[in-house]
Amino acid sequence: MQSSTESPLYACVDVEGKGKGLVAVKDIPKGTRILSEVPIITTPQDEHNKNRLMAIICEQVSALTEDQRQAFLSMHNIYPYETPPEHYLAIIRTNGLPIDEDGIDGGIFLEACRMKHACDNNAQKSWNKNIERHTVHALRDIAKGEEITVFTCASSGAGPPARRLSRQNSVSIARAVSVLDGAIGAGSLAAILASPLRVLRWVDRQVRLYNEHGPDDNGLPRAFLDAAQVAIAHGDLARGRIFAERAVSGWKILGGDDSTQVREHGHLAVNPSKLGLHGLSKEWKTAVDEVPQGLEAGDFEDWLWKRE
Repeated sequence: MQSSTESPLYACVDVEGKGKGLVAVKDIPKGTRILSEVPIITTPQDEHNKNRLMAIICEQVSALTEDQRQAFLSMHNIYPYETPPEHYLAIIRTNGLPIDEDGIDGGIFLEACRMKHACDNNAQKSWNKNIERHTVHALRDIAKGEEITVFTCASSGAGPPARRLSRQNSVSIARAVSVLDGAIGAGSLAAILASPLRVLRWVDRQVRLYNEHGPDDNGLPRAFLDAAQVAIAHGDLARGRIFAERAVSGWKILGGDDSTQVREHGHLAVNPSKLGLHGLSKEWKTAVDEVPQGLEAGDFEDWLWKRE
């Protein structure tokens, strides 16, 4: 049930050695919404009774059109089964994608579920609560004939998972995120006000680690928003706007203009003074347009991050 474009950007075809997959039928520019799809089957949250769960699934399978039912039954399955209801549940366990809605745990999407995993994925998947659809966006330019891949390894929550990093850098990022969360989380506003430069250093390090593994990692927008909050809290609207712009730009690539993050934080890229933390300190006070001109890229980043 692909509805992202009138002219399809991809075709579902047999991929050698991989079964069915989605392949680009034309060049797809970075940031393009590749598909926007509603589920044909959903599973409820906190339903631990297997028989009840299978009954709920069977009712939905019965309501499918014949084409939908055949497409569902043709999906890959890695679990044993003896009865049709067990078969349905096995297919869902193998292919289901998370859905971030109250009362719903996950669902089956006839096209999105065909996308294969790759550590160097060229697309990003996510559930868009605003339009109640599963969306996929191009993380980079995808060439005609290239298979469209996403990162599907386990992650916390229903949000998009971060790309796989080397073990050493994964630990470094985890530590940086932990310290950062401790500094800017609930009840830690005092830390932001007392040691803003130290907090900014951690975010800077986090961004550098993400960038070592390619542009547009899905952790980057959150990091840029954290940096924006630190800057704006100290009255630095110039840096705050730039950080907010980078966060919003990243979220647009990952989830589109209608994603929850863009809708919640997009205004900060235009008017950073709208952040509730603005002006708690005037230590770094700047106007929005007080941005140095004519700097080389490296020098500009040094200014932006207040590097020594």
